[in-house]
Amino acid sequence: MSRVTPATLNSGVMAGLQSSLSRLQQTQEQLSSGRRLSRPSDSPVDTVAAMTLRAQSKQADQISRNIDDGMTWLNTADQALGQTSTVLNRVRSLVLAGSNSTNGPDERRAMAAEVDQLREAVLGMANTQYLGRPVFAGTQDTATAFDPTTGAYAGNSTAVQRTVSADSASGTLAVSVTGDQAFTTLLHDPSATGGVGVLDRISAALRSGDATALGTALTDLDTASESLRSTQSTVGARTNRLLSVQANGAVRSDAIAAKLSGVEGIDLAKTITDLTLQQTAYQAALGAAAKIVQPSLMDFLR
Repeated sequence: MSRVTPATLNSGVMAGLQSSLSRLQQTQEQLSSGRRLSRPSDSPVDTVAAMTLRAQSKQADQISRNIDDGMTWLNTADQALGQTSTVLNRVRSLVLAGSNSTNGPDERRAMAAEVDQLREAVLGMANTQYLGRPVFAGTQDTATAFDPTTGAYAGNSTAVQRTVSADSASGTLAVSVTGDQAFTTLLHDPSATGGVGVLDRISAALRSGDATALGTALTDLDTASESLRSTQSTVGARTNRLLSVQANGAVRSDAIAAKLSGVEGIDLAKTITDLTLQQTAYQAALGAAAKIVQPSLMDFLR
């Protein structure tokens, strides 16, 4: 028959009190932080799930930033192309007016001077920048997409890409259009003598009063304008796709956040109830322990 000594009894009571206090402190920590997992030992399985969800959340956040950056690229290009289209409509009106025999040399020279100014405006929009990079230069590292003097294209034909989806097969999207696609022969035409662009040819034809040259330049202008509008449609289509991806990404981010909250978060009402019960139980245990654990003579002598 085993004998329970006072030391054994005291040790068991203190171990029970320590366990109860530990549970109480853990519940208090959960309530103050709002999280059920404070360290991996709280739940190794849930910790692994939480780490996976956090990695997915970070990836979703990065994709969201990529989409925002891509939207800005496309919006900047769209504004520049829209303004250029308006300018080209004005140039076309001047060409038609210059073809009218009622306008004399002085009027046509004035029109040519306006075309020159409009060409400078087109050149400025073709060299539009975003974060210090030419929007229409593709991936080429260059100060301007088009040479300020000759109007020659200085970029390349590779559009800027952004990762907009976790799907490796279709996760990237072009968020820019290249200048050779958008502005074609407006500023520089390699096939023309001296590489003279359409706008410069229109200005020269207006000054010379050459009706044939004006007619040819008008046809070239219409062709270049159609290419610009087609490019603007491409920008619009990519913007719509980005908006769709952005909406889907927001839904996915919300789903990940909800799952993470379910794994890491606490049930506030349940946690408060548990804390109250544990506090009551601990106080009761303290009272019972005070009656069971009696001080010995050695306790007084220490």
